[in-house]
Amino acid sequence: MPAVGLLFALLVLSTSCEQENYEPIYNTASGGGTLTTYKAYTLASTDGKNIYGRVVFYKYNTSVTLVEVGLYNTATGTSYSSSIFQGKLSTASTTSLKTLDTINGATGIFSSNKYFTINEAGFYDKLSTYDANVKIMQGTTLVASGNIGVNAMPVAQS
Repeated sequence: MPAVGLLFALLVLSTSCEQENYEPIYNTASGGGTLTTYKAYTLASTDGKNIYGRVVFYKYNTSVTLVEVGLYNTATGTSYSSSIFQGKLSTASTTSLKTLDTINGATGIFSSNKYFTINEAGFYDKLSTYDANVKIMQGTTLVASGNIGVNAMPVAQS
């Protein structure tokens, strides 16, 4: 009988306590989640597969630059390497300055994160004087590329 009394007391206590349901807050703090300073450059197709897109550099703060790549006509099940190379595309430089993330062929964006992070003080501020280009490779085949920095005007910026 004492077990039945204990069970009844627990039942009364658990049903008499009302829990208030709070609605989730979906908004962010003023300016939160927004990157407003950026420079975008075109990545043009270099082979018959018509893979093209953009590379965008965002100023996160004075020591962090975020890089985002978006490609069209990539192939599902294929991965593409991406890097920043020294000089103009026309010089065919093989000197890689920064290796970026792998691009997922199913989505046309970086495989592991939306942004690749460059942790280098002043990188974004020096971008317009940077003598470089971006290359997208499928194995050893160049599929898309574009000049950046001093070698090209951004197609969009803010």
